[in-house]
Amino acid sequence: MPHRSEYKKNQPSKSKGTLSLGELILIGVGGIVGAGFFLGVGSPIRTAGPSVLIAFLLGAFITAQVTGAVTSIATHHPVEGSFKVYADLYLGHFAGYMQGWIYYVASVMTIASEAVAMSVFTRVWLPNIPLWILSLVYSAIILLINAFGVKNFGRVESFMSVIKIAALVGFILFVGGALLFAHGSTANGLQLLGSSYNGFFPHGWSGVWQSMLIVVFAYAGIGVFATAAAEVRDVQEIERGALWTILLLTLLYLISIGGVLLIEPWQSINTNTSPFVLALQHAGMPVLADIFNAVVLVASFSVMAGAVFSANQILVSLGQDHEAPQFVTKMSRRNVPYGALASTAVGILIAIGAAYGLPANVYRFLISASSFMTFFYWFVMLLTFVKWRRTEEGKKALASRLAFGSPFSTFVTMIAIGVLTVYALFQKDQRIAFYAFLVITMLIGGSYAFVRKRSSVK
Repeated sequence: MPHRSEYKKNQPSKSKGTLSLGELILIGVGGIVGAGFFLGVGSPIRTAGPSVLIAFLLGAFITAQVTGAVTSIATHHPVEGSFKVYADLYLGHFAGYMQGWIYYVASVMTIASEAVAMSVFTRVWLPNIPLWILSLVYSAIILLINAFGVKNFGRVESFMSVIKIAALVGFILFVGGALLFAHGSTANGLQLLGSSYNGFFPHGWSGVWQSMLIVVFAYAGIGVFATAAAEVRDVQEIERGALWTILLLTLLYLISIGGVLLIEPWQSINTNTSPFVLALQHAGMPVLADIFNAVVLVASFSVMAGAVFSANQILVSLGQDHEAPQFVTKMSRRNVPYGALASTAVGILIAIGAAYGLPANVYRFLISASSFMTFFYWFVMLLTFVKWRRTEEGKKALASRLAFGSPFSTFVTMIAIGVLTVYALFQKDQRIAFYAFLVITMLIGGSYAFVRKRSSVK
């Protein structure tokens, strides 16, 4: 795959990847649907009530615009580390440097949060095993899977995605059957959804906006699709893959959340248990609840695998630009970036160690901080798309159908990201996460001059 230093803006690139269209779609879904949805959705439901459906619909719009932006460029220039490389090309070295490192740190935090979540789920069955041991075991397994290369990654991720999709479809069918045959009718479910319990907007529009930061984390894994797109066999399949990924994801999210709200009062949902597991338990299906808890484990496992994959891609890109130690560019005979993989392993150890020493709400803190970083690189990606569209090539190229309404919709999305970021600062726990994001951003930005000076000397 061409790198930035080898790539010319007016010369289309051809992919030499190994992923099929089906694998790309399943990697996209698999990289997104994880603990941030199965477990994390409890928080926005508590905050917004049934109107959380609108929050997820808004999240789908923002995700579609960002995905449309990156796939529009990727269809013409499939390069490794696309988030970073495109910003570097069209916004300058500093933007690319910030984009790459922010995305990388966000990926490591996502991996750590998923490992912690997996350990919490596992302790339902193995309560005597320390949390940190389970976290390290799961992290080691994920790193080993990535060590066998992209071909194996695609197969494993595709398999896990099928399991998650099947579980959500099964849950939806269960809800449909329960509403049709249990206690007579769907009327009770409709009452739970909106006509009782303080209505569809129990906390007004304020609840919708307050829930958005955690909702964004449920979509943040779309970056895995962007980096995996560089490995697809036919670049013309990238847009089709993006369209199907977003459509499938949106339908699964909205229908399954609606199903939860139809059989479980939103006030009874807590942030420590998966709403899906809780709904099955209260429906008198403890065996199904255990099965779903196992699926949540698989979901987190899958997202971890995707996050490690995309983090390595970005880190290699940084190394090739002399913006990270050259060790991270080392490749094995299997074409596996073992230098980047080893560096990511160290980052995971640090993140898990820090998480283990923090209070019980560490999971919410990690996903909030990661969401602020997601907002950052999404904003930069949209800005990159705007700049690309103003080039001669961008003017002639057809934008992805996901970027519908651009450039107007692109600017609307950028404004929405800014407004939601500011709105999140009014909540104490999210404000603390923002401070952490701010410190990390300043450290990365402050290191740029030193890194560029060293690279210019070389």
